[in-house]
Amino acid sequence: MKKSTFVFILFCLLSLSCFAQKKITLKIASVAPARSAWETEQKALAAEWSRITNGQVVLQFYNTIALGGEDGVVQKMRPLRPGQPAPLDGAIFTNIGAYELAPESNILTLAMPFLFKNQEEVDLVLEALSSEISDAMKVQGFELLGWFNVGWANFYTKKEIRTPEELKKIKLSVGGVTSSELGKAFQRAGYMTEDVPNDKILQSIKSANGVQGLYTIPMYAYASQYHKSLNYVLNTAICPVLANFVVSEASWNKIPNQYKDDLLAAVKQSEEKFIGFQQKTDKEYLSLMEKEGLHIVNLTEKEIAVFQETLKMDALLMSESKTETIINYEMYQKISAILKKHREK
Repeated sequence: MKKSTFVFILFCLLSLSCFAQKKITLKIASVAPARSAWETEQKALAAEWSRITNGQVVLQFYNTIALGGEDGVVQKMRPLRPGQPAPLDGAIFTNIGAYELAPESNILTLAMPFLFKNQEEVDLVLEALSSEISDAMKVQGFELLGWFNVGWANFYTKKEIRTPEELKKIKLSVGGVTSSELGKAFQRAGYMTEDVPNDKILQSIKSANGVQGLYTIPMYAYASQYHKSLNYVLNTAICPVLANFVVSEASWNKIPNQYKDDLLAAVKQSEEKFIGFQQKTDKEYLSLMEKEGLHIVNLTEKEIAVFQETLKMDALLMSESKTETIINYEMYQKISAILKKHREK
């Protein structure tokens, strides 16, 4: 064989190997309820990522509850042994899970009651603080790819509640076993909280000595059937529940750089879709639960003002602890300043 022929064949083989695409499968845990609009949008995002990468990047979603809750997911996002790949490549989870992954992000401060009035304010604060939170994730070895507002939380209770004082007299679940620190933060503000694993909350609600209230989004309340035992809901949005799409740096680096901008743009499009149907689905799920016996408690403007002022003061009590910083005082003040300036305009 001539040397020139051999070189040509070698060149062809090398070219074929360069163009050959190795499929990259990312295992992503998600808190999305089965058969929900949220789960549907996840599948649409997976299809879009596959289209952008010509089938090279595949997103496989797994249910968070089946993996031991958000705390269990965080453990599985880290290698079990040095040198081994982590069982999971990433997750779509709430701020509770994101805080467990990177406490320095102070991300749970975004969940303070009555901090935000609408989606515009949420977007404004996320734009201002996104880099700060992303940097904290990167220190832990993770990339924050995007945010999803999956609904605004309401308080669900066994009896009718119309004042903060009444709310502080009942036993609440505010984060389950995945975030006992969040429960402690509420306790500092005078609430009675109990740590209950996510898969045991419904059992506790049905028990005579169990929790008598919690706050969650309508989608979750309906999917988990909480409304069957917690027969009352305060028809006042407490806070947005944000889901974070986080992928390990090692897994993100496997994806060719040529695709990344388009992949991130697809995540951004999903964020916008969530905002578009989130308010609609909140109302739809509340309506479905009302038909099944849920009592919707509509507060007067004066009662809402009392709740807003009381919970605002409670948030300060939660954040001012010198030993426990799950609700970060400095970030809370920073967010308040951003919102004050915006509202004055």
